[in-house]
Amino acid sequence: MTYRSSRFVHPSSLSTLLRSITILLSIMPTNALAKTPNATKSPPKDEESSERLGRWKKRWGSSNIGWHQDEVNESLLLHGKCIVPEISSTESCQEGQNPNIRVFVPLCGKTVDMAFLADHERVAEVIGCDGIRSALEEFQEEHPGLQIQPTVGGIGKFERLAGKHITLLKGDYFDLDSETIGGRVDSVWDRASIIAIQPNLREDYVQVMGGLVKNGGVILVSTYDRREGAEEVRKAGPPFSVDEAEIRRLYENQSWVESVTRVGEETDETDKFQEAGLTKVVGLSFVIQTK
Repeated sequence: MTYRSSRFVHPSSLSTLLRSITILLSIMPTNALAKTPNATKSPPKDEESSERLGRWKKRWGSSNIGWHQDEVNESLLLHGKCIVPEISSTESCQEGQNPNIRVFVPLCGKTVDMAFLADHERVAEVIGCDGIRSALEEFQEEHPGLQIQPTVGGIGKFERLAGKHITLLKGDYFDLDSETIGGRVDSVWDRASIIAIQPNLREDYVQVMGGLVKNGGVILVSTYDRREGAEEVRKAGPPFSVDEAEIRRLYENQSWVESVTRVGEETDETDKFQEAGLTKVVGLSFVIQTK
């Protein structure tokens, strides 16, 4: 029997080849075959330095967080019954609401509203989302009773921390979907979230929101209307002015929205607004009912 030379190696030649390889390996540096970490990878992207999050990282880094309140937001106390029955009274906006409610808080920072909601007997879970890690870490430190700890691995683009009736997601709101938050939520507490983003992102903000709320869900929105003052000051921000007409423009034409109702209006006489040149600022609250 004969073999084609291209497919047959004489045993003596094979033995010589193996000896050569053995000698070569013995004189190579021990790390020559080691995989060089990140040799071909670019450095990880710092999402907190992105165009959307960069300014907020600086504000948190310098503790310049004038929007933060040490007390539960008044609008939540007054109108929270629309998203969590019996939150501050025996009344509710709807009959037959789910006793195990999941509430989403976008751009949450370290608001004490999340702890207030997580402690409520009708709330099964609060999901907070913020792009700045230090905001979530400060909330974790300030509320040890919630037993919040980082989880192994993340969810998609998000880092995840979990505690008693609360989940915190570190990442960009605009990357959220229902899977990331563990399924669509019953309620949303938009505590001045929509007035924090650039006006040209509002339509995208609402589109993301529509993918997070379940059918029959409720969104409670708190905004500021910079109603009177110099035009350039009225257009400045954040917080940006979002009046009733703008809320209705953004939400009423959405296929998933049943109704938009203004439930509160109160003049805000905070010194910081007057010092900025605003002669009248009104706090507004809206309930957005989904189909």
